[in-house]
Amino acid sequence: MHALPKRLCQLLVVTGLPVVTMLGQLSSDRPSGQSAVGLEARCSNVSLRFRCLRQPPIFHCGETIKAKLSVSANGQPGFTAFPDTHRGHFKEIVAWEPRDGASDPSTQDVRIRVGSTLGDGWSEDRNREIELNEYVQFRRPGRYVLHFVVMHIVPLEINERNSHPWLNCELRSIAESVEILAPNAEWEASELVRIGRLLESDATRVEGAHSLRYLNTPAAGVALVRGYLQLPSEPANSEFATGIFESQYADIVQKALEKALPSASSSSEKAIGTLALLEVRREFRNRPCPSDPRAASAWSREYWALYESVKSRYAGARTSR
Repeated sequence: MHALPKRLCQLLVVTGLPVVTMLGQLSSDRPSGQSAVGLEARCSNVSLRFRCLRQPPIFHCGETIKAKLSVSANGQPGFTAFPDTHRGHFKEIVAWEPRDGASDPSTQDVRIRVGSTLGDGWSEDRNREIELNEYVQFRRPGRYVLHFVVMHIVPLEINERNSHPWLNCELRSIAESVEILAPNAEWEASELVRIGRLLESDATRVEGAHSLRYLNTPAAGVALVRGYLQLPSEPANSEFATGIFESQYADIVQKALEKALPSASSSSEKAIGTLALLEVRREFRNRPCPSDPRAASAWSREYWALYESVKSRYAGARTSR
């Protein structure tokens, strides 16, 4: 088994940038003594396939879409930057057309993160099942054409002339068309019932939480809050939290959380912290973090000062009821 190059591992650990942006293509990391033609041939020997498990790929708006990524390396050893079954730390690895009517759900979740460890995603596996909803969620009916982009590392022979004994290949899958049906109230109601049954069992609760996130309806938003507060120590709780911040019905979610404030239970503490993050996000929505380090530092201080102020206000409202 080949070890990932030390420089690559360092990049993966200390940055939270998209994998494609970090690694680039053939230019900067081309090993000395290797011809461009020979290196390009090595990359061309590796191909990526993306395909939805359901064929034909026709789905309701908000339905979980399972798909498979497969790498064909033709005997070429290497590591692929596969996403996990769920997004994890990978971003911007799927593109779709038309752009209108669909979005990357991570753009709704602007909670500040400190660092990301990407190293665990690199794998010698040749296949990976994913849920497409982790990368794109459809808001309008229609036909969309999608393709995936991942990075593949090909280890090269180590010698005196090779200061960078690996090759970074950008793999682009062939396109897959997906048809999204118009919202259907009857289907959404039956899907909530199905999800409710999944949430009742320890064995299927995480799966149910995923589906609830993807459904992204007003009723799903309320159910996310209920699961988040009632199951604080469950593995599914992080999925409930992610769904709360991804929801396009932020006002409904916020009102459901506010209703939990009079409670004296420990869940009210979770509600206060989450409410504060939602409120600060709303106020900072049109104020992105500046790129200048000094301005970014001031922005961060203002962000967290407002967070503490809002949190104290909600805590006071709870105790006065």
